[in-house]
Amino acid sequence: QTDDAFFGFCILWAVAALACVMGVHLVASVGGGDMPVCITVLNSYSGWALVAEGFLLKSTVLTVVGSLIGFSGAILTKIMCDAMNRDIFNVLFGGINNAPAAKGADTGPKEHQETSVAATAEMLCNAKEVLVVPGYGMAMARAQTAMGELANVLRKNNINMKF
Repeated sequence: QTDDAFFGFCILWAVAALACVMGVHLVASVGGGDMPVCITVLNSYSGWALVAEGFLLKSTVLTVVGSLIGFSGAILTKIMCDAMNRDIFNVLFGGINNAPAAKGADTGPKEHQETSVAATAEMLCNAKEVLVVPGYGMAMARAQTAMGELANVLRKNNINMKF
């Protein structure tokens, strides 16, 4: 019986090490903006682990609940991959989604040009309606104040601005 316990202990540590390597590989291959996809994949994996536990313990409740968690995580992962233009296989198996090289002549590096709220409002003055989709990048750039000022300027000029 000691050999069986030792063998089980070795398998337990081997599976734990494999899970750690797979987790690091999954998370390391996805950029910061795509991290929510990793979270939904890991959520789905936790559901499938619960299904396996339900089978081992012969518990119908664990199996059904794990199936619901696993499938909902998988569906959400697929929806998020489609929304972020990532291939689900690249996310699952650690491929990095590289954009193809642009065809045509390269004109060299572009020069960065700063702008202001007034200059941006002037560029948008011919529009009838402006739609702004705030997101993580806008929050990280702390652009809320500038967007509020832009909205005030555009609304004063009778331009409908929606968020």
